This record gives sequence, structure tokens and C-alpha cells, in this order.
Amino acid sequence: MYLKRIEIAGFKSFADRTVIEFNEGLTAIVGPNGSGKSNITEAIRWVLGEQSAKSLRGGKMPDVIFAGSSSRSPLNIAEVTLVLDNEDHFLPIEYTEVSVTRRLTRDGESDFFINKQRCRLKDVISLFMDSGLGRDSFSIISQGKVEEIFNSKPEERRAIFEEAAGVLKYKNRKKQAEKHLGETDDNLSRVQDIIYELEIQLAPLKQQSDNAKTYLTLKEQLSEQDVSMTTHLIEETKNKWNDNKKQLEEKNQLINQKETEKNELEEKLEQLKSEQATLEQMLDSHQQRLLDCSTQYEQLETQKRVLEEKQKFSVQTKEVQQKTLRNLDTEKEALKKEIHFLEEEENSLIEEKKSLTKLISRIREELVQYSKSAKEQLDDMRSDYLEYMQQQSHVNNELKHLEKQYSQETNKNSREMNQYEELVAMITEKQKELVELTKEYDVKKENVVTYLEDYQQKRQLKEQLSQQLQKLNTQLMDALRILQQAQAKQKSLKELQDNYSGFYQGVRAVLKEKQQFPGIVGAVAELIDIPSSYQQALETALGASVQHVVTKDDQSARDAISYLKKQRLGRATFLPLTTVKARYIRQDVLDKVQNMSGFVGVASELVRYDEEVSAIVRNLLGLTIVADSLDAATHIAKQINFQYRVVSLDGDVMNPGGSMTGGMSKKGQSMHWFSQSKELQDIEKQLSQMTTLYKQKEIEVTELQKEVSLIDESLENLRKLGEEARLTEQKLQSQVSLLTQDVTQLEKEKKILEYEQSELNQFLTEYQQEKENYEAQQKELAQKIAELDKRMADVDQLEATNSEKKETLTKELAQKEADLAVIKEKLNQLAEKQLERNTRLQEADQKMSELLQESQSHEEDSSHYKEDEENITKQMSEASRKREEVLTQISKAKTQREHYAKTIKEHDIIVDKSYAVIRELMNQKTEIEIMQGTCDNQLDSLLTYLQEEYSLTFEAAKEKSFDIHDASQVSEVIRDLKVKISELGPVNISAIAQHDEILERYDFLTSQRDDLNQAKDELQETMDEMDMLVMKQFHEVFCDIREEFREVFPKMFGGGHADLILSDETDLLHTGIDIVAQPPGKKLQQLSLLSGGERALTAIALLFSIIQARPIPFCILDEVEAALDEANVARFGNYLRHFGDATQFIVITHRKGTMESAKVLYGVTMQESGISKIVSVHLEEMEKLEETLK
Repeated sequence: MYLKRIEIAGFKSFADRTVIEFNEGLTAIVGPNGSGKSNITEAIRWVLGEQSAKSLRGGKMPDVIFAGSSSRSPLNIAEVTLVLDNEDHFLPIEYTEVSVTRRLTRDGESDFFINKQRCRLKDVISLFMDSGLGRDSFSIISQGKVEEIFNSKPEERRAIFEEAAGVLKYKNRKKQAEKHLGETDDNLSRVQDIIYELEIQLAPLKQQSDNAKTYLTLKEQLSEQDVSMTTHLIEETKNKWNDNKKQLEEKNQLINQKETEKNELEEKLEQLKSEQATLEQMLDSHQQRLLDCSTQYEQLETQKRVLEEKQKFSVQTKEVQQKTLRNLDTEKEALKKEIHFLEEEENSLIEEKKSLTKLISRIREELVQYSKSAKEQLDDMRSDYLEYMQQQSHVNNELKHLEKQYSQETNKNSREMNQYEELVAMITEKQKELVELTKEYDVKKENVVTYLEDYQQKRQLKEQLSQQLQKLNTQLMDALRILQQAQAKQKSLKELQDNYSGFYQGVRAVLKEKQQFPGIVGAVAELIDIPSSYQQALETALGASVQHVVTKDDQSARDAISYLKKQRLGRATFLPLTTVKARYIRQDVLDKVQNMSGFVGVASELVRYDEEVSAIVRNLLGLTIVADSLDAATHIAKQINFQYRVVSLDGDVMNPGGSMTGGMSKKGQSMHWFSQSKELQDIEKQLSQMTTLYKQKEIEVTELQKEVSLIDESLENLRKLGEEARLTEQKLQSQVSLLTQDVTQLEKEKKILEYEQSELNQFLTEYQQEKENYEAQQKELAQKIAELDKRMADVDQLEATNSEKKETLTKELAQKEADLAVIKEKLNQLAEKQLERNTRLQEADQKMSELLQESQSHEEDSSHYKEDEENITKQMSEASRKREEVLTQISKAKTQREHYAKTIKEHDIIVDKSYAVIRELMNQKTEIEIMQGTCDNQLDSLLTYLQEEYSLTFEAAKEKSFDIHDASQVSEVIRDLKVKISELGPVNISAIAQHDEILERYDFLTSQRDDLNQAKDELQETMDEMDMLVMKQFHEVFCDIREEFREVFPKMFGGGHADLILSDETDLLHTGIDIVAQPPGKKLQQLSLLSGGERALTAIALLFSIIQARPIPFCILDEVEAALDEANVARFGNYLRHFGDATQFIVITHRKGTMESAKVLYGVTMQESGISKIVSVHLEEMEKLEETLK
């Protein structure tokens, strides 16, 4: 066998793939210092399994990978392959060509291959063991190896000879045998101890096993009974569930039916309300018609009263006119009598005037006889005197007439003034009454309008509120439905949590009996709150630990465990606060991952919990990292060398060490605790909101119903007030109309009186002026008459001498003339009186004529009034008839309205009852749903009980069950069995298996003890045999090498003597080897006392001796001759040529003598800085190369 070639790629300075072909014989590899030629030796040692980076001149193993240069980038992989010719099957392998490859990546991943098949380092070492080849064998010898030979202790130097002797495999086997022997002794001791312990345990276990078998028999019977009973209960619960489902369907059907009926009732109610609204409109129309009829009737009644008043006034006027006519007739008769009297008086005065005129003529004739001048003068005076007397008489008569007229007018004025004052007072009172009535009428009219507007607004508001009420009732029912569903869901979830549904039996048993164990804090699931966004990740991280029970101390945990054992209720894991310690990720790791992409946080920091259980939470989650995805989790795990668990938000896990867990799995019920708690919180929040909403809606409905009721009362009051206001308005309108007519009539009479007063005032004004004029005239005339009397007296005195006859005649004449003047005046006055009386008579006649015309007109008016009154009476009768008809219609409408109100009220009650029925049905439905939820929980508990207690499905349990006809009897049997089981006391179920196991183990260990004793003897025997074989082979090889060394040494040194001496010949297994040498010209001495060159040559001689005694396929020498002089190098080269036929030598050198001995020569250069390359060197270039090397 020989080394055919070596392939190097990326190893140290060999950046490029390099292949070096080797032939049999001597091959030299040369090159300047630092060119990388020693890297070839290290590449061969490396591929043969060298594990020390330091021995390869590196700090760590990746340092052997090409690190780059100024022109080349670093590589990430190094690979070396040795190809061996194995035609002679020197190596124990069937291949004729063997390739051994080692590959290393920069991340530290290392692989070995034999003939391109991946293998272990152990396989490579085993392949070359005892072949003389290997990483530490004498087949690879460097200058350091030579120094190691002469510097090592004798015992250390023995290893070279052992390898040459091929006993290393025996020594390894012996070491393994010694190890096995030690292990066997240990095992034997342990087995003996265990056998002793087992013997102690077997007796009590036998009794426990018997109890356990009895328990199992009873337990099996109990299991049969319990499974059958549980199956029976499941079937009963299923039947209840089906009954509940049927009832639920019936309730749903009934609710739908009631909803339909309610909707129909509401539609009917809306129809009735619509008809009621139409009826209200019709009633309003009738009320308006009644108002119109009443108004018309009142107007006709008013017109009738006005006609009656007119007729009454006409009668009164007629009476007054009749009275006036009678007065006028009386006055007319009186005037006629006065006129007749005046005419008689006038005739008498005329006669008297005629007689006086004759008398005066006679007297005048007599006076003519006396004095003509006196006569003329006296005539003038008398004429004046007579004129003055006539004027004075006229004035006196006029004044008396004026006074009499004044007296009459004053009396008349007094009467009219009284009448006027009474009229004014009546008008004032009537106007005041009219103003008050008008105000009242306006107020009532406004009230009617206001009532009507309020009524319409209230009715519109009622319609709106009714719609709101219906909408609110619907919302109330929806809120009630949601509320009841939420309550049912809350109760179901609460029962699940209270019963700890889904928890292991032991955990559930302890948590349900918390009051017995004050030290129980709670399950982990109860003590932490997980945000929904992290729920999947943290549930996965916690796993089954969510069901671990936290206790205040370890004693509480022991008490709970004792309880579970005693009651045989299963197992549970407890976390005492006093013993469980928090765990943390190393700060340097945490600092490293915190800034990585996808890092979410440490799991213990993502949950909420009380500080009391912080150590528990950090113990369970403190070493878990949460990432946002599986890719991020994988990246983070790689960066921290898979030291900690990394969980993604989807629940995929990167476990410590590099394993991965993921996919989709169906979670157990206990894993839903957090989602149930979250759902329960959400439902309780929804329940609070819905309860508030329901109460709010209920209050709104109640308030709205009250408001609608108040509006109904208000509408009824407004209707009544409106009707009363209409009637009052009509009555006031009639009263206002009558008062207006009365005031108008009184105003007319007032105007007549004011006109007569105006005439009287004008008369009084003229009377005063006339009276003053007449009085002035009287005064003036009296003065003139007095003066004239004086003058006449003077004239008479002057005529004293006249005869008495003249005087008497004159006086008589004057008297008679005065009497004549008086008579004339009286005649004038009588003429005026006659004129005045005739005028008054004419006026009376005219007035009577007018009065007669007025009377006739009043008669006609009275006739018309009667006709009008008859017509009005007919119209009133017709209006009364219409009003009665309208009242009848209103009465019917009111009756219908009352009927509608009653019907609507009844329908409202029915609708409310429908709502109540629906609510009751909803409550019943909710109760059934709760019962169904309870059945679900019971089924879940029973099925869980079957699964956890007996690992049975319902179908499997049913197959194993028997029919139960009397459940109470089966329950009694179960109780009896439980009593019997309880009477057994604490039972160690595993005692049977433990007893059988321990008995089997006891038998097995007894057998093993015997086998171990036999194996120990066999091992000792084998070791003794191997020792003998090793001693034999070592001694034979030592002797061979010693003989060869004695011959080689003189040849290498050109004389002298050397020998190999065993340090302890009596102990061939452990003896060391001393080298003694006597170079030419020197005395025999230890190797350590020789010079450096002598020691090196001696060591080389020893190596050649070993090779000669035990030939090896190839040998690699790395500058082993560096310390030799030229002569010794030449000897060294000769020996290489001499041994070249038996052993392939690959020599790394820069000595000329060695190069000259080589058949094949390779040069190592660094044409490119830091990059080693192999070049062929021709023999003719050796001298040049030698010069270069020098």
C-alpha cells in the first residue's frame, strides 16, 4: 500500500484546489521558508484526525481555513483528501483504493468521509489503528517529533515501540476491558446492594400486591358498575338533552307563533289606532259641524231675540207714539180751543177797537176845538207815547211768551236730560259689558284655537310616542333576548370554571376542595392573565403547566398530595412559592436578541399577574422567548445557539438543542381556560352593558307609557275643555251680538236726545239774547215813556189855562188811545198766538201724520218681524234638528271612540300580555338552554370522566356496559364496592407491578450477579491473555528494533556503538526504554548527554531501525535532518534510498543531500502573496533552486 495523492482545497495557504501525485519511493517537497510546504504535513495529519488546533499552529480549528490575502477573499470551507493504493489490502477494508476526506466549514461544522461515504472520526482512527499510520504515529515525523524522541522520558518513549509492535489495539482493548471490569465491579456492587434492598422490599410488597390484586378485582367490578352507571347517566343526560332540545324547538316554535300573534295584534292595534284617529278626525268634523250648527242656532236665536227686542221696541215705540198721538190730539184740541178762544177774544177786541176808534174820533174832534198847536204837539207826543206803549206791551207780551216757552223747554229739557243721563249710563254699562264680553269672547276664541292646536300637537306627539314605544318594546325584547343568552352563556362558562372542567382529575379534586387547603393559591391558569394577541404563543409555552397548582409552601403541597393519595383522586403537580425559584435569560443573550427582527419579548414579561406569584411565572416562562413568526423564531434560536426555547405567535416552537415543534393540533379543554376566562370577562362586560341597556330601555318604556297615558288624559281634558270653550264661545258670541245691537239702538236714541238737546241749547242761547233784548227794550221804552210823560206834563203845564174839558178830553183821549193801542197790541198778540197755535196745530198735525206713518211703518215692521221670526223659528228648528242629528252622530262617534279606546286598551293589555308571555317563554327558553348547557356540561364531565378515569369513549364504554334496570340498586352496589375498597385502606396499585417487577428484577439481578461474576472472571482472564500477548509482541519487536538499531547506528555515524535498554525488564507491560549511544571517539553515554546533531542523528537512526524492523506503507518526514551536517545529511539520503523500495518516503526538506536522493521533486512557491502553489522541478533546475534556498 502507498499514498497515491493528496488533494487540498482551502486549507491554510492552499487557497486553490491542489493535487499532488505521489509515486513509490522517495518524493521530496522543497520550497523557501514560509512558502507553506509544512502545511502539506499538517494537511495529512489533519485528514487523519488531528483534533488539536494548537498542534496545527492555530488558535481554533476554523483557523485552518484559508483566511484571505491582500488579493484574495477568505474562504468558508477547507477540504483535504488522501488517496491510498490498497491493492494489498493492507488496510482492513475491501476497496483497492481508499480515499479519506475531511471537510470543515467556518461555522465549525466538520465532516469525515471514507470513499466519499460520510463517517465518524472514530471510524477513521479505527481504520489506521496498528497500521503504523495515524495522526500521532511514527509515519509522520517532523523535527519536533525527533526532538520528542530524545527529550521524552523512557516510559513515554515506549509508545513508539508499542505502535511498532502493533499492540496499541490490545492496550486499547485492555483499557476498555479494565473500564468494563471497573464498571462490572461497580455494577456488581450496585447489583448486590439492589438485591439486598429488593429482598427487604419483597416481603411487604407481597402483602401490598395481594391487597392491590384484591383492590383491582374490586376496582374492576366497580369499573364495570361505574362505567355502566356512567353510560346509563350519559344516556339519561342525552335523553334529557334531546327532551330539552325538543322543548327548545317547541319553545322556539311557540315564541315564533307568539311573535306572529303579537305582530298581528300590533298591526290590529295600529289599525285600530288609525281608525281611532280617523274617528277623532270625524268627531272633530262633527264637533265643528255642531259648533257651526250651534253658532247658526245662536245667531238665529240672537236674531230672534233682536227681532223680539225690535218688536218689543216697536210695541213700546207704538205705545209711545199712541201716547204721543193722544197727547198731540189733546194738545191739538187744546190748541183748537185756544184758537177758538183767541178768535172770540180777537172778535171782542175788534169790536172794542171799533168802539174806541169811534170814541177817540169824537174826542179828537172835541179837542180840535181847544188849541191847534197844543194839539199838534200833544198829537206828536201822544203818537209817540202810544207807539211806546204799544212797543212796551209787545215787548212785555213777547217776554211773557218767551218766559212761558222757556219754562216749557226747561221742563222738557229736564226730562230729556234725565232720560239722556239714564241712556248714557245704560250705554256706558252696555259698552263696558260689551268690552268685557268681547274680551272674554276673544279669550275663549283663542282658548278654542289653543286647545285645538294643543290637541293636534298632543295627538301627533302621541302617534310619535306610540311609534317610539313600539320601537322601544322591540329593542327591549331584543335586549332581553341578548341578555338572557349572555346570562345562559355566563352561567355555562361559570359552571365550567367552577367545576374546573377540562382539568386533570387530581388538579380538579384539589381546586374544588380549596377550603380544606388554605395553602392552595390556585392553578397557574387562574393566576395569570394573557393578552389575546399572545394567547396562542403563551398557551403553547406553558403547555400542561397551566394545570400546575401553586401553593404557599411545600407543606401545603405535601398535604394536598397526601389527600390525593388517600382519596385515590389522581395526581397533580404543585409549585410551592417557597421552593420554586425564578429563572432568567442571561443578560448578554437578552441584549443580543432584543434588537433582532421579529423579537416580541420574554414570555414572563408579556403576561399580567400578582407580584406574589412572580417567581412561579418567571420559573415557567422566564426562559422562553416570543417571536412574531417561525422564521424569526428560527433565526433567534440559531443566533443564541439553541440555548433557550423560542415560541412564535402561532405556537410553533424552537426547542433548546435545535428541535422544532409545530403544526396544527387540537387543544385539550384545559388549554381553553384562558380563552374561556377571556370570553367570560367579555360576556360579563357585555352582561353589565346589556343589563344597564335593558334597565334603561325598561325605564324608557315605562316613562314613555306614562307619557302616552298622560297625553291620553291631556287629550281627553283638551277635548272637554275645547267643547266647553266652543259652547262658551258661542254663548258669548250671541251675548256680544245682542249687546252690540242694544248699544247700537241706545246710540241711536242718544243721538236723537243729543239732537233735541242741541236744539234746546240753541233755543236757550237765543232765549237769553231775546230776553236781554226785550228787557233792554222794556227799559228803554220805560225811559222813553217817562220822558214823554214829563214832556206831556210840561205841555199840560203850559196849557194850564186850557179848560179842564180839554184836559179831561185829552186824558180820556190818551186813555182811549192807550186802550186802543193795548187792544191793537192784544190783537197783534192774539194774531201771533193764533199763528203760533195754528203753527203748533199744524206741527201737531204733521207730527201726528208722521207718527201715524211711523206707526204704520212699525205695523209693517211688526208684520215683517213676525214673518222674520217665523222664518227664524223655522231656521232655528232646522238648526236644532241638524244640531240634534250632529249630537246624535257625536254621541255615536263618542260611543265608538269609547269603544275604540276600550278596544285599544284591551289590545294594549293583550299586546302587553303577549310581550309578557314572550318574555316568560324567553325565560323558559333560557332556562331550557341553561338546562341544556348543564346537560352539555354533565355530558362533557361524564365523557371526560370516562376518558380520564377509564380511557374509554362513550361507544367503547357502552360496549362494555350492561343494561341497568334499577339505577338505585347499581348505585348501592357501587357504594358497597367503594366501602370495600375504602376498607382496604391505602392501596399501592403499583405494588403488583412493583412486586412482579422487583421479583423479576430480583431474579434478573441474581442472574446478572452470577453473570457479572462470570464476566469479571472472563475479563480478568482476557486481560491476562492480552497482557501476555502485549508482552510477547513488545518484547519481540523491541528485540528486533534493538538489533536493527545496533546495526543502523554505526552506519549512520560511521562507527560507534548504540543500544536500547529496558528500564525494568521484569515489567514488560510498563517498562520504559533508555537509549545509550557511543558515537565514534566518544564514550558510551545517555542520549540526553549527546550534542544536538548527535541526538538528532541517533533519533533518526532509531526511526530507521523501527522502519526496518516493522516496515510501514509510507512515511512523511518534515525537515527531520535540519540539525544534521552535510555528511550526515548524505548518510540520511543514502538510507532513504536504501529503504525506498520497502517504504514510500515523502520528505519535506531544503537540504541538498536529501533532494539529490529523491526520485520525484515538488516545489512549493508563493508566486501570489499568501497563496501556496505546487510546481514540478526538473533535476537540471536543482542547482538553481539550491542557490535560491541558500
